[in-house]
Formats: sequence, structure tokens, C-alpha cells
Amino acid sequence: MKLSLPLAILAFSSFLQKPVFSQSGEGKIEYQKGDKVAAVIELPYTYSIVEGGIKEFMEKKGSKTDRYKGFDVYRSTHALDGELCDIHCKVDRKIESNRESSVIYMLIGRPGENIAARPSNDHFKVDEAKELLNKLASSIDGYNLDVQIKKQEEQVKKAEKRLLSLKDDEYELERKIKALQDKLALNKNDQMVQTEELNKQKDALNVIVNKKEITQGGTPQGAATTSTN
Repeated sequence: MKLSLPLAILAFSSFLQKPVFSQSGEGKIEYQKGDKVAAVIELPYTYSIVEGGIKEFMEKKGSKTDRYKGFDVYRSTHALDGELCDIHCKVDRKIESNRESSVIYMLIGRPGENIAARPSNDHFKVDEAKELLNKLASSIDGYNLDVQIKKQEEQVKKAEKRLLSLKDDEYELERKIKALQDKLALNKNDQMVQTEELNKQKDALNVIVNKKEITQGGTPQGAATTSTN
């Protein structure tokens, strides 16, 4: 069922409204064959949006990712208000009722720390990680809007291009119609001229036929019909 334009705009605006996120919490994540305590948060975005949002957030902090054992690791970053640390992130895709969301797990380590060597109940900087995840959620929301804006700008460009193409088609069709109208007007004028020529030739034929009838002593009959209108 097609939506009317106002309803379509309303539906799209509702889609872009800022979502309400749950706060980050605490959970367990497998890290090199051992469970570790991690901060965790679920966001209503696709895997690619969350991955891109995290990357953008961390790059603004001056950090680049290093993929290690299934985790994105941002080494020696100042993401915690200037405190130097390593941040280990993992994003899991979650699909329920045909809706995709993403779960982010975060571990914060000392620079160069081997997280795998931690005891399973080690809560080192879990609270800080939860706070950072909450900040990330807001940042990822902004990143998602930027992605949606870019996609919509592309749709606008495609629509503009299509409109320009249709206008070009209109100009070409109008040009062809004008040419056909000119040809039609010329044809009608040629018909008038040719009608006059036909009548002239018929009249000439009648004159000749009449002369023949007179020379043969008959009554002029008129070989052709009267002039064509």
C-alpha cells in the first residue's frame, strides 16, 4: 500500500527520531578461551553501523583499530579522559523478529596488558567501560544519522537526475511535436496549392475536350468534373 506524501514524510521523520537506549551493563565475554567480565550494551543498529560508529568515535580520540583474536583493539588510547589504556571491543550481531540489533562488549586494559591472563572475576575498569559505552551509544546514534543523511542525499540526487532527464525528454518531445506541427501545416498548404493545380488541370482538360466536340460537330459534353473544392 502506498503512503501519501505527508504520511511518508511523517513515517521517515519517525524513523530518524532519536531512539531511547538502555544503559550499559555488565556481562561475560569469551576472550581467548576464557570468560572475562566486560561492559555490555545493546543498540538497535546493524553491525556495520555500530562498527563504523565505534571506529569514528575512536579515531576522533586519536586511535586506530588493530584486529586481534576477534576483538577490535585500540591501543594506548586516551579515551578515558586522558588516561592511557587499551580498549578491546567486540560487536555481536543479534537478529530477533526480523530486526537486527548489535551487542557491544568492552574490556579496558592497561597499556600492553594481556587480557587473557586476567582472572575470570577481574572487574578492572568495568565501570569506566560502562560509562564509555554510554558515550559511544550517543556517538553511534549520530553516526547512524550521518549515514542516513548521506543515503537520503543520494536518493535526492537520483530524483533530481531523473527529473532533469524527464525535462530533457519533454524538451525533445516538444521539439518533435513542433516539427510535426510545422510539417502538418506545410502539408495542408501543399494540399491547397495542389487542389488549385488539380482544378486548373481539369479546366484545361475540359477546354480541350470541348474543342474536340466542336470540331467533330457534336455538343460539348465536358470531359472532366467541375473544379474540386
